[in-house]
Amino acid sequence: MSSSQTPPAQPIDPEWARESNTAMIVGVTGGFHALALLFVGLRVYSRMAIVKVMGRDDFVVVASVLCAVAGMTIFSVQAFYGLGKHTLIIPEEDMVVMRRSSFFQSIISSIAGLALLKVSIGLSLLRLSRSTWYSRSLWALIAFVSAYSFMAWMTFFFFCQPLEGYWDKSLKPKCYPITLFIKFGLINTAFNIFTDVCFATLPVSIIWTLQMKLRTRIYLIIVLSLGYFAVAMGIIKSVYQIAYGKDTDKTFYQSIQFWEFLQLNLGIIAACAPSLKPLVGHALKISSGDRYHGELYENRRPRGTRTTTNTSKRRQGYRVHDSRGEFEMHDRPFAGSPEVRRTTVVDDAYAYEKDGSRGSGSEDMILKDDGGRGIMRTTEISIKR
Repeated sequence: MSSSQTPPAQPIDPEWARESNTAMIVGVTGGFHALALLFVGLRVYSRMAIVKVMGRDDFVVVASVLCAVAGMTIFSVQAFYGLGKHTLIIPEEDMVVMRRSSFFQSIISSIAGLALLKVSIGLSLLRLSRSTWYSRSLWALIAFVSAYSFMAWMTFFFFCQPLEGYWDKSLKPKCYPITLFIKFGLINTAFNIFTDVCFATLPVSIIWTLQMKLRTRIYLIIVLSLGYFAVAMGIIKSVYQIAYGKDTDKTFYQSIQFWEFLQLNLGIIAACAPSLKPLVGHALKISSGDRYHGELYENRRPRGTRTTTNTSKRRQGYRVHDSRGEFEMHDRPFAGSPEVRRTTVVDDAYAYEKDGSRGSGSEDMILKDDGGRGIMRTTEISIKR
């Protein structure tokens, strides 16, 4: 009489059980996250302390980095419950914590954070040109990002019934096939890669035609091209998504969440880089000194002709300084319907133009020409209601 017996489980190698990637995962993600926080902090400082203007894209990118903060917090919590350890040695109660935190990391950091980042980039790029095709293309991309990000949320919320079954398998939830879940994830990644490429490529032709110094144009194109690094991270992530169903040791590398988080933080860095020009422009020789400080000539009382044009229309766009090919990427003041005053001053020694909008300081110093008459700059403003 023969009886079937379950073969004894293979003993776990103590050396294998001690292996850990926790320090690597937390260290690398923490390093990139610190850089992203630094860039956002410098961007906000540049806007508030130098340019004196905070635009809607600045507020949106702050919301994006707050999502990244939530993602980094989750990594830090997971480090105490098995992040970077082999799945086989993690107790089930800790795995429940790991799966639950991964769920919230996906919907907050990976989906909402990336969506807000792309919306911020789109809003920033809208200032480059007011051409119809360009603005419509960007608004279409923003709408597309919003739509597929919402669908990505739905794939998580409806993956299992009840929802808690995503992380607690003891509830015996009804979930749709993991292969379908992977396909949804790959589609979302493909859309993210597509929009990253569009946002990095679309403005190049516009920038190249702007009336600014060649060095400035090259600087802008290079910093916008940093978005291609986020594209590379997305491609790497897709490789791990394809293998997700067969991966039996997901917690050891936490590959998908790891590369998603790097993609988000690199994107934030790339999105903030163009806004740091007031801080780094002088060092890179793409700035003209104290141009951003409106109080520089505040107490001068120039002699000559003063022409003032008042308008209450809020302007938005790149500020282009014709005299030196300068630009600044920002909104006009955010206060409701501020008065904007354009003043042209002609003097026997110099002429300068001052933008006297409330809360803003910027003026162009133009040296006297050889004829000794100064330079008259005429600004024509057209208002459509």
